[in-house]
Amino acid sequence: MAATRIYQEFEPATRWTSEPDAEILVVDLPGFKKEQIKVVVTTTRKLRLTGERPTGGNKWIRFRHEVPVPMTVDIDSVSAMFKDNKLYIRHSKVKTESPHQTKPPSPVVKKPHDQLEAKQDLVSKATTVEKPNGGKTEELKHDAHQKAGEVQNDNKELTDEPKGPLSSKDEEKDKVGAKLFEKYKEATGNVVKEAKSKRELLCNLAASIALVLLILLYARNAVRSSLVWNSEE
Repeated sequence: MAATRIYQEFEPATRWTSEPDAEILVVDLPGFKKEQIKVVVTTTRKLRLTGERPTGGNKWIRFRHEVPVPMTVDIDSVSAMFKDNKLYIRHSKVKTESPHQTKPPSPVVKKPHDQLEAKQDLVSKATTVEKPNGGKTEELKHDAHQKAGEVQNDNKELTDEPKGPLSSKDEEKDKVGAKLFEKYKEATGNVVKEAKSKRELLCNLAASIALVLLILLYARNAVRSSLVWNSEE
């Protein structure tokens, strides 16, 4: 019959070391062998380390330790190595683009000659009249004054009131217009009068109908009262 094992709990020392492309967990396991150790990655993003070894007779030493995995490493890329009583568990870092890795666009440095040409282009665009010898500017000024005078003369002709007596044709047009206006006034006046007369006729008709209805009601009541007196007698 096999003797019952007596276990002694062991808490290994752990520490993280960093490399440019990985994070490494170092676990101190003195007296252990590679085949006596197990490393498992849990679904809760932790490393579960377990192991046991005999110390003599029915006495054993064992450990069970869980270590959280940093968020900066890839949980799927894990490798382990046991050497000199130390367990090295390597996690590759997640590759992210560093903001300082993107080079800013290099500024365009203009030469003095290019800057001079750019300034000359701006000046030439801002000035609409070139003046190499002075003759061209004088011609443009003369043309501008001449056109301004023509525009003023045209405006004056349009705004001036006609002078002198009206011709016979204009007088005839005025007379015809006055006659048409008088006819329009007469027509509109007749329409208004007809509307007023129709309204008065309707009012009189309504009053007559109301009077007839009142007379009929009075006669009806009189007949009923006579019948009542006759029946009582």
